[in-house]
Amino acid sequence: MLPWNIRFGVGIAGSNAWVFALLVVVTLVSLVALVLSHAGGGRATHADSDRVNRLRLVLNVPYLALAVGFLGWAVVQSFSTGGTADVPPGVGPGVWIGLAGALLAAQPVFSEGAVLDTAPSASGVCRTIGFTALALTVVAVLANLYWRTRFVVPNIGDADTGVQNLVVAVAAVLYGVVALLPVIVTARWIVSSNAAGRLATTLLAATVAAAGVFVWVLPVGRDLDAFHGIAQSASTVGVGFEAYLAWTAAAAIIGGGVVLAATSAGGAALWRAAARKCLVLIAVWCGGTAVLRIADLMVSAVLDLPDPPYIGAALMAFDLATALLAMWLYVNTSRRVAVPRLLVALLYGILFALTVCRVILGVALVPRVPPLNPALITDVYGNTLAQQITSTFDVALCALGFALLAIALVTSSTVAATPVRHRPTPSPTPQTDRAADWAAPTTVLAAPAAQEGPATVRIFRPEQESELGAPDRVADVLAQSTQRFAAGTTYGSTNPSGSPSSDQ
Repeated sequence: MLPWNIRFGVGIAGSNAWVFALLVVVTLVSLVALVLSHAGGGRATHADSDRVNRLRLVLNVPYLALAVGFLGWAVVQSFSTGGTADVPPGVGPGVWIGLAGALLAAQPVFSEGAVLDTAPSASGVCRTIGFTALALTVVAVLANLYWRTRFVVPNIGDADTGVQNLVVAVAAVLYGVVALLPVIVTARWIVSSNAAGRLATTLLAATVAAAGVFVWVLPVGRDLDAFHGIAQSASTVGVGFEAYLAWTAAAAIIGGGVVLAATSAGGAALWRAAARKCLVLIAVWCGGTAVLRIADLMVSAVLDLPDPPYIGAALMAFDLATALLAMWLYVNTSRRVAVPRLLVALLYGILFALTVCRVILGVALVPRVPPLNPALITDVYGNTLAQQITSTFDVALCALGFALLAIALVTSSTVAATPVRHRPTPSPTPQTDRAADWAAPTTVLAAPAAQEGPATVRIFRPEQESELGAPDRVADVLAQSTQRFAAGTTYGSTNPSGSPSSDQ
């Protein structure tokens, strides 16, 4: 149902019947491998499991070979038609999804033990895929840069058109760099053994596959992507088929194990870490497209093109807003920063809305012009937009933004539903047997010493006075008054000898 390139697929006129027959055969063989792997009941010995796993791999090799053949044909045609008016075949979503399905079917029967056994080999294959995709993307960007600037660079020093040629060359370089940035970011996820990066790759592959189906099936897809979801080489219309194939293939190889780990107990932290990596991708792409809108304004001003400047300014504003919000969420959703969960979910919703608005404005604001050559608009590709702003990758970012919103809602509710751990109550002191207590000897406690009398306050006398023996009348009066107060008596009349008299 999905196209494999602009010249082959269901509903595409002129598709080769022999290739259709070959595709049907290899698809049936791949399905036979799935049927045989689940036949015979659940009681299988280790030798039977190994035989079934080898059979799955062998029966899926033809499908994988056909997908690789379409990829090789697309690469060859991209170079042979580069710099001309001919449109290369590209690689459609049928190849992305078909390749992922064949890789899933070729793997051992899914189980936790099988995932652990194949983890080292899967990591090696993913590293090969990541580096190969990055190398092909760099070659495609450099080739497209050469074809776009081969007539411009020699005339940069011209007195009349030097500025125009320089601006066009700079814009071509910027378009190539922006197309390369997402591949660099995602290649790090693929080649590393980080679980969050692998989960982010799986999320991206799922959203890319959904975007490819969406753009091809819906009529508006021709406006969202001039090639109707059929990816071309990198820098032609943004992200190239090299990246799409790498994402879907890597997700098919490592996606099962990482999703199993993420759905297990305590997987909420892994989902949040993968979401933060996806935020980096959104910020990089939207920030890069904002720079491209500035480059478009410069080109329009220098070449005196009839493009209203407010269109580029509005698109740039939404790109910048999306990039800044994604970076804010990336910084403030780390473990070191405490942000209310409701606020985070709300901001993820705004991010999703901004990604959708970018796509809508990229189609609605761009003026439409009649094509100079009506033959360029076929039943498969082509539209009447003056400039193609959006692409299938922008639609994939919309789906990715929705996935991030769902992750934020689910993980926040999971954390909120986690019971609070209370401190364990101290265990009671073990009590001894009462009979043993009765048999123990009685300990006689000493009675407290009897109190001799009320305490009196003694006034400090310096050693000099005690040694000299000089009478101190004031000290005697204070001492006597203290003794009287402690004994409960008051002052009365005194006899000449100084002895106090009792109260009447």
